[in-house]
Amino acid sequence: MMLFAWIEKRGILLRKCAALTGIGFMSLLLQGCWDEVNLADVSYISAFGIDYKDGQYDIYAQTIKFGLIAKTESLQPDPNPVWIGKGSGDTVLLALNDLARSGQTILSLEHLKTVIVQERAMSKIADIMDGVNRQRASRYTSLLFGTKAPINKIFTSDTFFDQSPLNSIMYMPGPLDSQRSFIRPYSLQLAVQTLNEPSMVTTLPALNANEEYWKRKKQPLQIQLIEGIFIFKDLKYLGYLTEPEATGLRWADPEFKHFLLKAQGEKGKAAIAVVSSRGSVDVSFKGDKPIFTLKMRVDGNVAEMDGVIQEHEIVSSVKARIKQEMEDTFRKGLEKKVSFFQLEHHLYRYHQAYWQQACKGKEWLPKPDQLIIEVDFQLIHTGNFDLNIDT
Repeated sequence: MMLFAWIEKRGILLRKCAALTGIGFMSLLLQGCWDEVNLADVSYISAFGIDYKDGQYDIYAQTIKFGLIAKTESLQPDPNPVWIGKGSGDTVLLALNDLARSGQTILSLEHLKTVIVQERAMSKIADIMDGVNRQRASRYTSLLFGTKAPINKIFTSDTFFDQSPLNSIMYMPGPLDSQRSFIRPYSLQLAVQTLNEPSMVTTLPALNANEEYWKRKKQPLQIQLIEGIFIFKDLKYLGYLTEPEATGLRWADPEFKHFLLKAQGEKGKAAIAVVSSRGSVDVSFKGDKPIFTLKMRVDGNVAEMDGVIQEHEIVSSVKARIKQEMEDTFRKGLEKKVSFFQLEHHLYRYHQAYWQQACKGKEWLPKPDQLIIEVDFQLIHTGNFDLNIDT
């Protein structure tokens, strides 16, 4: 019996030793806080601007007080809560390294929210995307804009009610898009996908700061707005269109949310709030020539009326207006050697044999008569009052 008791005690002791040994070994694997960073030692770049002049990249970095990044809705007593730096170099990261010479703290891209590319640098878009995305610190969720304006002008634009600079279009385009849909900025992840996708057209919103609309104490405010689009295909920059020239693209945007459109009748007019726009493309072949039919389904309601206008006048006016805008934009695209509404990419996806023969490696463009646009508009309701009826 004593022998069994001794064996049992020895087994318990061995198990305790094994447990203590395991705990000690695992503690050696704990990393602890060896890479802890003091926030006072880091300058987080929230927006990154890229220009290209005289064979060199000029990069602009906007940093914001770290406390403002988490509190975008609070009022800011400091009228200038941003700092802007500039560096130059033969590549994007070498230009950032040049800026780091005077950074005083570590320059970090880990909170990068927006990238803005000046039109002069558009021809270098492949190198820019490589430089921004190759390092692990950059974020694929950052938004991508283009601009014709000096980047300093965008970075020093004003905001309403002394709010944080993060309450601006270049950081938060969503509120504007929900009220007045046009062209949304791409995330870096989506930009990489579309720029490298065969035959796909990429459109970047053109950001500017305009002082024509708003004033404060009789002084004009420079407020950001989208004034047009930059066009790319297969990593090549193809040109720029103003918003009036590209307005037909908004109806084909799968993320369309809202836009006010004028409807004209014989004895009155109305403002129509378009709240939904969806499109689909069908292709038929006439000999060896593809014919594209773009079918649009649009829904809206009456937001305002002036005079007397009938429901059928509203429907026909909206259908004609949307069709005309889309046809005009399509022709403007052909002038830039690009087919909007992703027609060539549709051939690539669903008619691969024809694409291989007629499009691959060639500057394929459809003729204007190869696109047929059909618009179906549904008037959901007429607002709080019935339509005025001429009796």
